[in-house]
Amino acid sequence: MNLMPAKLTPGRRAFYLLLGTAACFFTPFAATLVKYCWKVPEGMIRFPATEPNTKAGFNLIVAVAISLSFVAVSFLFLLPSLFGFKPPLVPDPQTKPTRKGLPVWFWLGLLLWAGALALLGLKAREPAWLVNWALLPLFWGFTLVLDGWVYVRKGGRSMVSRSFRELIAIGMVSISGWLVFEWLNFFVHINWYYPKASILPHDEFLLYAVTGSSGLMPMAFEWYELLSSFHGLRERYRRGPIVRATKTLQMILLLGCFTGLFATVFRPDLFFFVLWVAPLIILSILLEWMGIWTPFTPLEQGDWAPLLLFSLTYLVQGFLLESWNYASGFHLAGGELITHNPAYWAYTVPYVDFFHVFEMPILGYLGYLPFGAYCWVWWITTSYILDIRSGYTYDPEFRHKKFQE
Repeated sequence: MNLMPAKLTPGRRAFYLLLGTAACFFTPFAATLVKYCWKVPEGMIRFPATEPNTKAGFNLIVAVAISLSFVAVSFLFLLPSLFGFKPPLVPDPQTKPTRKGLPVWFWLGLLLWAGALALLGLKAREPAWLVNWALLPLFWGFTLVLDGWVYVRKGGRSMVSRSFRELIAIGMVSISGWLVFEWLNFFVHINWYYPKASILPHDEFLLYAVTGSSGLMPMAFEWYELLSSFHGLRERYRRGPIVRATKTLQMILLLGCFTGLFATVFRPDLFFFVLWVAPLIILSILLEWMGIWTPFTPLEQGDWAPLLLFSLTYLVQGFLLESWNYASGFHLAGGELITHNPAYWAYTVPYVDFFHVFEMPILGYLGYLPFGAYCWVWWITTSYILDIRSGYTYDPEFRHKKFQE
């Protein structure tokens, strides 16, 4: 639904998107100023957080509600027919892609990823410079591994082979995309923290965290390329129920998101989930209002594949990240942790802090689904703001020519 003027210039689009992003960023900060009489409590905005905060204990109602949501989402992916999805149409015979061998960057990525994973898994202390910066080869090495797999499955078509510059741009944008969550984490009374960050000097940890986060979003795009290469998986979500959000519903969602961001400062335990959904919803609605394609746009034709497959990317990748993180430490009786990984993270969440799979409470994995979709929406948003031609906007005006199908 396009609520903006019909002839909105690219500059105006960029301005409105930048304004919406700033609103996500400053709403909880404004609430902090209101709550504390125009002062920010000392230590509230402190990165990295190295100690857990006390959170509300187990709550049966919240646990049941989130569990039911998790079950419903699982059935949506596994048994879409229960939600009104029609069986895929029988495809016309197609010529299979020309067989390609694994590209050289697959082997380079495998060396980087496996080497970094082995270094962390062995809990090595030396070489310290490599242990301290292991996330870079870990994340980017795995990105190259995934891309090599995509290259084989798509007959020589992958992000590295067709638009390596966009992959790098996504990595640079990934830094700002993740820092939004680090910022919002302050206002939910710290849901995750870095207990061993003191291994590095503070300034070095900041640099390490910023550069390391560059590898988060590229993995999501590579997973999407890989998942969408499986015809059966891609087509099973093409013929779903048609969903059209009315102007009234969009306004309610926007108001609810901004209210939630504001309220997190006053009731961080009650509204802790808002940080995972508010940026996604706010930016998606703004993009829709300006007539810019988002993964939610195809729902108007019943095509759920882009949204569901991209959401799935970080449920898969999130599980891998949690396993890599957990494997980098010794876990002793009484909860004691021994690790030489300064980026090791742990969680402290209200109401559902039980049955951990690695460091993450099992119900916390539900938050990876909106984060996956957010990665795509964030890239679309920033590509318009920065005037970057992309293969993932599905808009002829901004679509990179190398991605035209």
